[in-house]
Amino acid sequence: MSEPSNAKIGTVTAIGVTVLCVLVTAGTEYAGALELRIGTFALVLLPLFFAFVITVAVNLSLSWRRPDVAPLVWSTAGKLLQLLTVVFVVRAGVVLGTSLPTIIEAGPAILVQSLGKTGTVLLAFPAALLLGFGRASIGATFSIGREPSIALVTERYGISGPEGSGVLATYISGTLFGSLFFSALAGVGSAIPLFGSTALAMACGVGSGGMTISCAGSLAHGSQDLPQDEILALATASDVLTYVTTVLLGTFVVLPVLERLYRAPAAARNRLESGDTAEAGPTVVPSSLVAGLAVTVLLLVTQGWRAAPGVLVLLVLAIGARLLGHRTGRFVPTVLWAALVGAVLTVPGLPWSPVMLRILSAVDLLTLATAVLACVGLSVTTRQLKILRTLSWRAVVVTLLVFAGSFFTSALLAQGALSLVGAAG
Repeated sequence: MSEPSNAKIGTVTAIGVTVLCVLVTAGTEYAGALELRIGTFALVLLPLFFAFVITVAVNLSLSWRRPDVAPLVWSTAGKLLQLLTVVFVVRAGVVLGTSLPTIIEAGPAILVQSLGKTGTVLLAFPAALLLGFGRASIGATFSIGREPSIALVTERYGISGPEGSGVLATYISGTLFGSLFFSALAGVGSAIPLFGSTALAMACGVGSGGMTISCAGSLAHGSQDLPQDEILALATASDVLTYVTTVLLGTFVVLPVLERLYRAPAAARNRLESGDTAEAGPTVVPSSLVAGLAVTVLLLVTQGWRAAPGVLVLLVLAIGARLLGHRTGRFVPTVLWAALVGAVLTVPGLPWSPVMLRILSAVDLLTLATAVLACVGLSVTTRQLKILRTLSWRAVVVTLLVFAGSFFTSALLAQGALSLVGAAG
């Protein structure tokens, strides 16, 4: 009896991964979010977090019971993830396009404060090196580690490497503690005379709906000089802008700088050797056609048939962005093309915007993020799990430093810009 071909193995594995991602995404979305109240604070765990936890648990079980099959699942999920993350960024670009008038209306301060997102590295990167993160320190500290960050790391390094372990460590810690911590940061910021409510509201936009709402809500509760609606509007506009700054600053500024700093002699003494080598992947992966069909099925089933036109348009745009990204390489990465395409198609006032907005808005962004995180959970390798287990409490410490650096650097830049234009309130 002949052995099955690599193409057949890749196709069968892709079908299995797709079915599992569909079931997990649909199930967690149906169950909805879970709100945990801790005194006056509310910790909201979204379906995407549970999707990630479930698929990681399945991954662990598979790695233990079928270590021969697990690498096929990792590589196949990673292949699907390459396209799925680009689809997500295109859809996130739609949010940017529709919010562009609000961002412009907020004035130069909101643009200046977005540069403060690079503040994630000020405290966190040296701490990560000292705590032995190795190359995982790059992925863990270049941004606050939400979905756009995962997309950028996936494209640039691959999710199975130490950089992927770093961004996952920040993502997991941020999901568990981010909302609570940002609520506290807003209170701390309000107690510092240097900062006005306008600057702090802008600093609350961190590229995560839950964290942004927690921060803005806490700020609005105690603000005496700015209406609640205005605080929420500024935070939301900043939140949307962060999606783009994560990609732009991460690609052209933060990641290149961190790569150079990591190679510096002073950093070499603080590296964990176990975090500096990527795990070798199997040679059997589904073809690009099979991966594309798998992603199409996953999105059509989880989004519903009413969103089918939007799903198909997003897929075409994502494939186009990937082709452009392959041609332009690191100078203009795929995820940047994806964000720009999504934004340009939906900027208000352009003749095609109403039609494209109606079609693309039918695709729910959070459901799409849930599908991405379900796929990420199946991409996690045993080596990454060992790194995450090794980092343990250190990942939480670094993540909180990432958040604090981003928040206070953004607030400081916003306050400076507001002071220059005479609107420091």
